[in-house]
Amino acid sequence: MAHSHHLIKIIADMAIFLEFTDEHSLNPDAAVEMMEHIAAELQLLTDDEKGCVIDSFAEIAKAYQGDESGFVKALPDTLGLR
Repeated sequence: MAHSHHLIKIIADMAIFLEFTDEHSLNPDAAVEMMEHIAAELQLLTDDEKGCVIDSFAEIAKAYQGDESGFVKALPDTLGLR
């Protein structure tokens, strides 16, 4: 899954956007709904695929700083992958 790193980064960037964008720029209910949709889709992955995604989030988190890094590290739990 050579492309998975890039796809996981896209998911992380989208999740960061949904989490950290202020409510004047993004409807909070719409943000929660989209996070739930992302989680539901990722939960359909096989256990092996979930493991790869979890590992990718841990690796990608190193590219972020501060709150965003911690947020990305926690995404596997937030998205129900563990």
